[in-house]
Amino acid sequence: MVHVEPFRLDPDRYPLKVRILARYADVDPLLHINNVAVAQYYEEARVSATMMVMGGKSIPAAGHERILIAHQSIDYLREGTYPGSLDVGVGVMRIGRTSYRYGMAMFQDGACTSVSEAVLVYADAHGPARLPETYRQRLEAWLITAG
Repeated sequence: MVHVEPFRLDPDRYPLKVRILARYADVDPLLHINNVAVAQYYEEARVSATMMVMGGKSIPAAGHERILIAHQSIDYLREGTYPGSLDVGVGVMRIGRTSYRYGMAMFQDGACTSVSEAVLVYADAHGPARLPETYRQRLEAWLITAG
């Protein structure tokens, strides 16, 4: 079993929440949500949060400004089921000079079904670039830690 820091299992620790409605097309014959769908649910939450970081701009924005995914991991803790909805909590674990790391967790009926981390890189037309101060401030407001 994967070790997950206890604070990551608490839905109240995540400042951003995205509700996902489980779809019948996303399940296996036992009505468990499959791993491909879980990755898509995390993608939906990650993109929603990223659009908030960028102040509602489309991705990519004018001037070749964009945020790219460099890493995504998912640890499965229990099965998600259909029918129902899932809540994906999103917080920021770390902010670097050109990148940041989301910590995310998926919950169904109050139980954590999986956790995920994603590293995103801010880039302009020339490649990775320093995070704009307005983006950094938004990210700092969403920091989550074990403390």
